[in-house]
Amino acid sequence: MPKDMTARERARAVFRYEQPDRPCFDIMEGTVWDSIGYYFRQAHGMHTQSDVLDFLDCDFRWSHMFAGEHLLPQTQADVHGLGGANYSDSQGGYLLAEAETVADIDRLFNPDPYARPLPDFKAMREKYPDKALVFCVVWTPFFSGACSLFGMERAMMTMLAEPELYHAFAIKQNEYLCEYVRRAIKAGAAEYCDFFWSGDDFAAESGLLLSPAHWRQLIKPYLKDAYAIAKGAGMHTLFHSCGAVSEVYPDFIEMGIDAHIGVQTSSKGMDVERLARDFGGKIVIFGGVDAQTTLVQCDPAGVEAEVRRNMAAFANCGGYIVSNSHHGLPDIAGENIYAMARAAGRVCV
Repeated sequence: MPKDMTARERARAVFRYEQPDRPCFDIMEGTVWDSIGYYFRQAHGMHTQSDVLDFLDCDFRWSHMFAGEHLLPQTQADVHGLGGANYSDSQGGYLLAEAETVADIDRLFNPDPYARPLPDFKAMREKYPDKALVFCVVWTPFFSGACSLFGMERAMMTMLAEPELYHAFAIKQNEYLCEYVRRAIKAGAAEYCDFFWSGDDFAAESGLLLSPAHWRQLIKPYLKDAYAIAKGAGMHTLFHSCGAVSEVYPDFIEMGIDAHIGVQTSSKGMDVERLARDFGGKIVIFGGVDAQTTLVQCDPAGVEAEVRRNMAAFANCGGYIVSNSHHGLPDIAGENIYAMARAAGRVCV
């Protein structure tokens, strides 16, 4: 057995496809959403999101969490449902819904990579000297980003019928993302962080929302650029994507993506045994405790059984991190998140 490892050493071992001293564990992307936070306040006396991550002994800390400490809800009335919003114009519509020309895109969509503040990466490392640190860029996807700006129907029609408009958007999105990554590296992201995170959602539970050929033509050329910058600076790379995406796992690997995060095992072709058989030792599986089935349908014993199944699938090839496949779902019982951590050997009974 390996010697006792720090969280940082444990995470790095997983990315070398070595077996760590104990399972590597995290709440997906460090997110303690309201309903889970309320559970941990009531059941375990936690007060902040950091308290929960410390209590569960998560191996990772995420730069988006470092912007400020957040108190957990104190009453049921403080627990809100899912949030989120689209890019929108002043009337609340889709910013590019009426764009008809490339000139319209140029006029309407001008994200500024210098307007977004950067985390204090040195302070993060000083606060968490032994944790695996993740630099999270702002959410800058190319497929779901186009859907947020054009509206989903218009975006998908534009990709196929008016590709010059889609590419006008994607070029600007890519320039914004890449320049933000370069800024972050100059500010210490690669010096103090171990991992780079970005993502895009372009799949449903049964497959991609566009053909693999169109994905490779429209999404892949832009997606790879920021990852090349991060890899070149020495960071391991994490890619967030929901749904059935194993069809393009070979592309992920070719692009230098080290881990897929948000692995939704209830989706087509995403069961852990198949992923371990076909991709074990080639890409790290970060997640796999399914939020649409296991975490909402099972009791804690069922959750623990699922965690053990996932770990067993990767026992011979390495490259697995125990984590939930999604966050923010209010119907996930807090007891099941606790059970997930317990099955990974992370909390006292």
